[in-house]
Amino acid sequence: MFGLTFEKLFLVAIIAGFVLGPSRLPGYAHQLTRAVRTVRHFVDTTRSAAEDEMGVPLRRSEWESMNLRQYDPRRIVTDALRDTDSAPKAEWPEQVLAEAARVRPGQKYLITGPASHPRRILIDSLPQDDPRRIAAQLHPEAATSSVGPGPTA
Repeated sequence: MFGLTFEKLFLVAIIAGFVLGPSRLPGYAHQLTRAVRTVRHFVDTTRSAAEDEMGVPLRRSEWESMNLRQYDPRRIVTDALRDTDSAPKAEWPEQVLAEAARVRPGQKYLITGPASHPRRILIDSLPQDDPRRIAAQLHPEAATSSVGPGPTA
């Protein structure tokens, strides 16, 4: 606490012995012990009042028995992502399939919504198995060859 080690405290005590002198040192030591007891009593009463008001134990041994890692934000996020990824996907709605039909290969954004309030969605932010993302990832050669043979002369 405050970077104080036993050696530093011992040095401070020696300096205090020289500054205060041997006659006044016992009186100041008595005042210091009384102040430490007062602070300790204040901390104990404040802790017990906080426990009573909040209904949560503030003792170290009771906190150690709790699993506080369950409240780690990184763990919460990874659990949430794992739950959504493992959920089985239903068939895609007609609107999504219609939007996928309009996506060109190499397209970066998808424009959805009415013309008065269009929404621009980054295609890379869509799930891997989304038909709109799959349609945008097709190579242009694959898209033109899947249409059918070209005109013959």
